[in-house]
Amino acid sequence: MKKQNCKEVMKPFIPEGHRPPKTRREFMAYGFYGASSTFILPSFASMLLGQNEAYAQTVACELPQFSAGMPYLCIDMNGGMNIAGSNILVGMTAGGEHQEDYGSSASDYIKLGISAAESPIKGSEKVVDKYGLKFHRASGILAGMNAVLDPETMPNGKPISDGIDGLIFCTRTSDDTATNQLNSTYMANKAGAKGELVQLVGNTSTDSGARSAAPSGQVNLNIKPSRIANQSDAGGLLSLGRTLAGESFLDSTKGDAGTERIQKFMNRVSNMSKSKIEDLSKKNSITQIKDVLNCSASGAKQLFSQYSAEKLNPFNDQSTKEAFGSSGTTVGFENIATVAHLVLDSIAGAGSINIGGGDYHGATAQETHRRDMGVGEAIGRCILLASKKGKNLAIHLYTDGGVAGDAGGVVEAVETLGENAGNVIEKVKWTGDSGTRSAAVLFVYKHDHDGTPLVRESSGSPRRQVGNFLKAGGVNLNTIIGNNTENLWKAIMLNYLAAQGKEGEFEQIFGRGNLPVGYESLIRLKKIV
Repeated sequence: MKKQNCKEVMKPFIPEGHRPPKTRREFMAYGFYGASSTFILPSFASMLLGQNEAYAQTVACELPQFSAGMPYLCIDMNGGMNIAGSNILVGMTAGGEHQEDYGSSASDYIKLGISAAESPIKGSEKVVDKYGLKFHRASGILAGMNAVLDPETMPNGKPISDGIDGLIFCTRTSDDTATNQLNSTYMANKAGAKGELVQLVGNTSTDSGARSAAPSGQVNLNIKPSRIANQSDAGGLLSLGRTLAGESFLDSTKGDAGTERIQKFMNRVSNMSKSKIEDLSKKNSITQIKDVLNCSASGAKQLFSQYSAEKLNPFNDQSTKEAFGSSGTTVGFENIATVAHLVLDSIAGAGSINIGGGDYHGATAQETHRRDMGVGEAIGRCILLASKKGKNLAIHLYTDGGVAGDAGGVVEAVETLGENAGNVIEKVKWTGDSGTRSAAVLFVYKHDHDGTPLVRESSGSPRRQVGNFLKAGGVNLNTIIGNNTENLWKAIMLNYLAAQGKEGEFEQIFGRGNLPVGYESLIRLKKIV
């Protein structure tokens, strides 16, 4: 038989709803070039469709091996929660980017939910320095993280909090709309967050896997997030199901049903890494492929054993049960636990966690404090799971828009929860949406860290704030990210890359000309992996 080279063997499998590749970019997207850690097996697809072609040469082709980067999660708080101010303090000196610039008047934070009596300029007891950031003492996010993480230590004996650092980004976003291009999972995947089975997962069926959109120029629908709303969805990531495992699976002459079955299976395997389907790719006869699909061939047994529904279920994993409870439903975090488990086991590269109820105006200060605490608990449990699995982790928290406090300073009493439960503190009443009071946060966890800052020093001290707010007002719109969500994701990615020692590769990854002017000032994190 004539020896075939890689070009002759590799005929394309076209994912559902897509045209055949024509441009170099499209060929890269379909896996014909070593542009990512996963690849598509066109010849395997051809055999499934009944073409009897030699395949041995394909296995010998130079194809990239799987390599997972730093796990990455997006937490999308729908509706416009408050991040800057009543949760994480922000500096207000124009031209400065220090959280400690608390303004000159006790009323400067009123529209950010902090009453004059609780202003940080009233005393150090109003400020809690933890997790690398300055929190207000009545922060619900802080209370939620503390409730999970305070009792826990890393294997080196140090508190988990010693392994956490953070950055706050002061930027405007539009109110109550899914068109804010805030989700950063596609970019994180490009920047190193690779998955062994699928690349992206998320709680919704949107192109981003969350409510807010991803930047349109970065979306690659070939790796659109698999929807993971509960533990059953995780278990089904590689499930053939009863209808796909029968003897007639390959019989495409049965009309659309046969073709559809082939398509469904190929959509499952098209994003797998080389190491996980090498055994499958060696099967070069229809009989053997039938065995594979019926799960009787050794290669398939290995594959479907490793990614069986039982093993993909997060609550069959001891670390996940310890971090989230025996089922996740005991704390209402089943969807969060499932995405975090898949990402931290590198089954998926990056994941989106969708949390509703973030439209704060009209709700009492007590209710919004409870919701803030739920966000903090979600962050804490994801970090706790990372610690139990011995993994580093990056978490991007964002919200669509923001919320404004009553301009007249009308307050409501809030009974704080968590470690300070029972204390009553005044918070300013939330009155309406305000995108100019939005913000985003990037938390990073370095496993077994010694507690030294993960942030670079500037003028002798670490700076953890990017951009700033104005006194008694909102975001300073004249900074690099102040009124530009495009530059926001670039700032997030520059720091994610810096945490991996790869900030110099930004243009190689995202294209020349994509670095904003002054980008060096956006990079705050040190290399942690």
